[in-house]
Amino acid sequence: MRLLVGYRITQVLYAMVRLGIADRLAAGPKSAAELAREASVDPDRLFRAMRALAAHGVFAIESGGRFRLTPIGEPLRSEVPGSLANMIRFHGEEGYRAFGDLLDTIVTGETAFDRVFGMGHFDYLGLHPEASATFHRAMAESRSEAFPPLHGFDLRGHKVVVDVGGGVGALLAAVLLEHRHLRGVLFDLPSVADAARAYLRSKGVADRCELRTGSAFDSCPPGGDVYVMARVLHDWPEEKALQILRNCRTVVPTGGVLLLKELIVPEGSLSVDALGRDLMMMGMNGGRERTENEWRALLDRAGFELTRAPVSPENPDLLEARPK
Repeated sequence: MRLLVGYRITQVLYAMVRLGIADRLAAGPKSAAELAREASVDPDRLFRAMRALAAHGVFAIESGGRFRLTPIGEPLRSEVPGSLANMIRFHGEEGYRAFGDLLDTIVTGETAFDRVFGMGHFDYLGLHPEASATFHRAMAESRSEAFPPLHGFDLRGHKVVVDVGGGVGALLAAVLLEHRHLRGVLFDLPSVADAARAYLRSKGVADRCELRTGSAFDSCPPGGDVYVMARVLHDWPEEKALQILRNCRTVVPTGGVLLLKELIVPEGSLSVDALGRDLMMMGMNGGRERTENEWRALLDRAGFELTRAPVSPENPDLLEARPK
């Protein structure tokens, strides 16, 4: 039954983020009535929604019926380290609607998002700036890591890192801040350009990072000796992922390297997280999470050799591939 009714919690978390409830509790406990006045919502409904989340440890109820945030609830706040606010918005909006059509995806093999919205996910984001901003902020949130993103790969002796499909530049900015000798190229769709420029400026790396726009299905930008794709290929089924990799192969020089930040699904895994992410890829873009052998075979078809998977035990989702 808990598995069955998980949709309830998804939507209550989404409502809390949209109403800014966690941000309103940042300064200390408040009653549902106080919060309802601030958010201009119904106090009884808000109380009951918050009480349901208190049963899951997201809020705590103090004497007098006041609610306070718990450590579990802290990530509902926006603009704080470890925030999941944009990730919750993403899952509560387009992701939630798309998964209502998962049955037809299983029956027909078509992608749920495409069926519900009449176009692919990234085409949709190109036409809906608010959804695009939420998605790319969510991806930036999800890339916060205990170690630097390319930890385990020695970037000394390299000059230019090209981040293909890098969104607003969260990963690339982190790399450039850690390695002052490097320059960067951020490559993504034109719809992301304005947000990317602002993000790179905010991190103080815009002077060392060139922004190029286009589709990796058409080509990848030349000029780098390290190419990075972070959670790009898992979005796509085999032939589309292969198309991106082949375009990348044409520009990776002799002695260059391709680094993939991607989940490696252990053979025979029953990991709830890994297989849940695989379902997400299936429903949103028609993609998949892959095992090491599946990554090796895909890279081989594109002209790469998988040389390390993972690059280091501390960075288990970083794969290294080199031109064959």
